[in-house]
Amino acid sequence: MENTGFYVIPNKTQYEIGERVWLEIKKTGPTKANHVKVSLFTYQGENLKMECTLEQGVYIPLAESISEKTGGYLVKIEFFQKTEKLGSCYTAFDVVNCWTEAPRYGFLSSFSEEDKQKEEYQEFFREMHLNVIQFYDWMYRHDEFYPESDIYTDIMGRKGSMTAVAKKIEGVHACGAKAIAYGAVYGAESFQEEHPECSYRYDNGEPMIFIDKIWLMDIHRGTAWRKRILQEYGKALEKGFDGVHMDQYGDPKEALILENGKYVIRDLADDFGDLINETKEKYPEKQLIFNAVNNWPVDSVKKSREDCIYIEVWSPNDTYRDLYRLIAHARETKDEKRVILAAYLNPFKTEPERNLKGSTAQLAMATIFASGGYHLLLGEEGSVLTEAYYPDNCRIGEHSFRKTLKKYYDFITAYGGLLFPESWTDLTMQYAGGINSEFIFENVDWSPYPEAGKVWIQIYKRGREFSIRCVNFTGISDMNWNRTHEEFPQRVEKIKVKAKLPGEKKQIYVVTPDGEIQEPEEVYYKVKLGDDQRQEIIFELDKLLVFSVIYLRLE
Repeated sequence: MENTGFYVIPNKTQYEIGERVWLEIKKTGPTKANHVKVSLFTYQGENLKMECTLEQGVYIPLAESISEKTGGYLVKIEFFQKTEKLGSCYTAFDVVNCWTEAPRYGFLSSFSEEDKQKEEYQEFFREMHLNVIQFYDWMYRHDEFYPESDIYTDIMGRKGSMTAVAKKIEGVHACGAKAIAYGAVYGAESFQEEHPECSYRYDNGEPMIFIDKIWLMDIHRGTAWRKRILQEYGKALEKGFDGVHMDQYGDPKEALILENGKYVIRDLADDFGDLINETKEKYPEKQLIFNAVNNWPVDSVKKSREDCIYIEVWSPNDTYRDLYRLIAHARETKDEKRVILAAYLNPFKTEPERNLKGSTAQLAMATIFASGGYHLLLGEEGSVLTEAYYPDNCRIGEHSFRKTLKKYYDFITAYGGLLFPESWTDLTMQYAGGINSEFIFENVDWSPYPEAGKVWIQIYKRGREFSIRCVNFTGISDMNWNRTHEEFPQRVEKIKVKAKLPGEKKQIYVVTPDGEIQEPEEVYYKVKLGDDQRQEIIFELDKLLVFSVIYLRLE
């Protein structure tokens, strides 16, 4: 972003149909600029323009018609002094029916008394377009969300304030995002003493305990614990939360329960979906996210009334190909539920400086986004998640890495229509490589899956549109997504694409979060008749740094 003395962000993280879109221009230093040109771009190359005079701290309203239909927009702001262009910067926004269409999940984990006055997180959420925020460990206890007094000490020994929680719910709503209350489905403290019969038990009959602090309770229908946790969820929703993040720990998968005076084996996968459905029945206007830890039990819970498919990723899902596989499997049902991966980047905890400068985050984000998934990574006033206990996050501050993150989140906000809708069908294995000839790629060592030393290319089709997603692993030898990648992929140039497809009219654009130019760039092409008497559309991807998407439309 050029130094213009200003930067621009939308006044909300996301807009619903009919909401007026406003851009806030904030002054960051001395400037001579006195007016701006605003250009809006879609991945289809649409370009809407307007001009206005410039005032410090000004809000620019966009045309009301912009929010009459769903879609994402890249915003380019050019700053002028009279006719002299001084510089430019970018932001993005999207318009949806409901946030579940584009869940850019973020987090908050600090609710101390001092947090009551903090508002910096709101600007970070608007900057990164984080539109749904998990309030992690906001509660007094897992079995008693609200304490008797405002100030409390949680089970991990952290001081908290319910006033701070309420203020942050208000703050999240003020910037156009949704507030989601963390609530483990089976975690309890004192409740176990009152109802020992509700405990999950080991094979020796002893109650199951997590981190020596939290007892695990039987969630199946009809138990006293089931009634209790639904009551606690209800209290949170009545206090202003928009939904619940229903957590589980991935273990146990089976447990003994006491039933009619005898121990019987309970398969937890049978109960999770039923609990989700009953919660939705009680609170139909609220949204639910359930944690399928390491993809378990995603096949059963994705059939439930959960609103998104959420997977917390752990070993042995260690490679970039594993990230792709998790998302592809979750999307198989084609039910329009978006997929979110909680892929915590531990290298930002062990070696923060090396990773702020390296490609660790870019390669993980590119893989997840190119696969059609969202990434729970960012939160607070500017932090990256490094592990499952969210308070132990990595603060990025004003490091240049923040600009990289902004480009990637601008990208998925503006061009999400190229990546996430279930209407796109992955036809890579039917259209390219092997015996396939619809797409031929030259001047590049490529693979249909993430592979060391190669460019990973996917071909998605929707009607007569194609979304060609390219992630560069050239020069990358270690394909573990959760290790430090200080090196960047080797730049690849002049990738030649030959598309053997019929169609009179052609439209080709390329978009990327990696360059200085963020708007769609039109791609020159030529057409000839091949030896097999089929039309060949020939064009080049000029350069590939980490992540680029080619949009091809035929009529």
